Amino acid sequence: MTGDLPLFGQAIRRSFTMRGRARRTEVIVYIVVSQLLAASLAALAGPFLTDETVTWVRFAATTLAIIPVFTLSARRLHDFGLSGRWTVLLVLVVARSLGLELVALLGGWDARAMIEAPLSYVDWLLFLPFAWLYIALLIVPGKKGPNRYGPDPRSSDTENETAGPGSPEPAA
Repeated sequence: MTGDLPLFGQAIRRSFTMRGRARRTEVIVYIVVSQLLAASLAALAGPFLTDETVTWVRFAATTLAIIPVFTLSARRLHDFGLSGRWTVLLVLVVARSLGLELVALLGGWDARAMIEAPLSYVDWLLFLPFAWLYIALLIVPGKKGPNRYGPDPRSSDTENETAGPGSPEPAA
């Protein structure tokens, strides 16, 4: 995995661009490393801060780690030749989760439970397509060769320089 660590930096550098494509490895590396960093930050802060402050630090670290996931997911969808608009599922799930977590931080678990109770009846409507989409993003290989979103991210750098976003797909 150490050979893939530059993919974490690439995901961070491309946090605000949806152009291009992303490999499965880039998504997996980003998720694993960002979660390890967030957990490490919370563990290191634990002995020095109050429990409430550590909870806020964990919330902030998780929120910051989620930011690149939106564009990374869009680029991963581009690897399949699909529009990045499918990341709306991610936006809905993240907004729900972060919103409930923020309510718990501000108003306590009783306030969260009061809001979460009616949501539990419709959660499966969000969860099923979200789970299907992200399992596919992590397991299914993208299309080989360039597509309308850019060159194949698994190809060599020399190929990537010649094939651009407007390059036609190769004949099958």
